[in-house]
Amino acid sequence: MPVLSRAILLIALAGCTQVPELDERLTPDLRNAPYPRLIPLDDALGPPPNPQQEAADLEDQLTARRDQLAARARLLQAPVVDDAARGRLEQDIDG
Repeated sequence: MPVLSRAILLIALAGCTQVPELDERLTPDLRNAPYPRLIPLDDALGPPPNPQQEAADLEDQLTARRDQLAARARLLQAPVVDDAARGRLEQDIDG
């Protein structure tokens, strides 16, 4: 049997499947419950954010992050061994 005919047969068989109705799964108290009260979306979401304040806050956060990264980069560029320790190491090697 070619692949296409098998696929068509499989789709046809899937169409014969009994799907349970969702109404049959509802309990009587849910079936007779009133619909929830609808409220305006503006009331549900609250006041809109202030874009200028959000931009200022984001700028402050990014500036602080930049400063932290710059300080970290300066520490990483510093010599690992200071001059006094380097002198002692060189004396031990030569000595």
